Amino acid sequence: MFSSHRTLKRRTPAQGIDRREYIGHLVDEYYTTTNIEAQQQVTANLANFAYDPINWPHLLEAEALDVFLASLESQDQTLKLHGIAALCNICLDKTGVKFIREQLQLITGLFGRTDHPEIVLHSLALFYQLLESGAVDKDLLLNPLVLRAVQEWRVKAHDQRILSSRALQQVQVVKRFTQSDLEQFAQFTGDHNYIHSLETPMEERRVHGALLNAVVAGIMGTQLPGPGTVVLEQSFKFLKPCRLETDTLVTVRLLQSRKISTVEYDIRQNDDVVFAGSAKLLTRSQTD
Repeated sequence: MFSSHRTLKRRTPAQGIDRREYIGHLVDEYYTTTNIEAQQQVTANLANFAYDPINWPHLLEAEALDVFLASLESQDQTLKLHGIAALCNICLDKTGVKFIREQLQLITGLFGRTDHPEIVLHSLALFYQLLESGAVDKDLLLNPLVLRAVQEWRVKAHDQRILSSRALQQVQVVKRFTQSDLEQFAQFTGDHNYIHSLETPMEERRVHGALLNAVVAGIMGTQLPGPGTVVLEQSFKFLKPCRLETDTLVTVRLLQSRKISTVEYDIRQNDDVVFAGSAKLLTRSQTD
């Protein structure tokens, strides 16, 4: 539950330390203590405070973000966990998300190297919030290291919280097909059907169906499930013509994550489904 200023005032004893001052003391203690357990307790408290937006100004004023960064750089797994959990909690604050963008390489590096399920879980939650809010460019966040780690965790994870994480379940891409795309595809495949060419009026011209399927295959092979994916079985329908120079939303959803994974997908223009299907995929890590 989030707090109000009235609630905090009521809970603070007459001679007690207010929330702002207490957070400042915690930050000071992190730097002055040499006891790792004391640092763990401090970062656990700060991460909990980061959950409530009413505390964000106090955390920023006390420079708690630097404590979270130091925790990520620590050799102690518990401190790393508290650091990533805290950033996950504060990632919707404007200053917080700016800080996270600046440290994105460190954060994704931690995710790519860790074997700690809780760190993975909080990292995925952070990534999902960043992508959903549009705070971070997808191509910047979903780098090869992250995609490879996601694929490996899909295969080896036994923790249902990780497997069911929404950050692992869906990828959406917006494309806008051009005549140049059609001509390059026709040149490669030999499909010079006039319905894809300048011989057909723009309003009647349509994107190659195989090109739509290729876009879906590209997502499955690089993002969801990710590198190493092999298509075993596929079924799809072309429901409406896909037009040029129109925003086109491509969505791939992971329904079942196992050695043999199941996905469904659709492509929409102006909220109309133009292409939809499902596939069974062999998913494997680079070590297989």
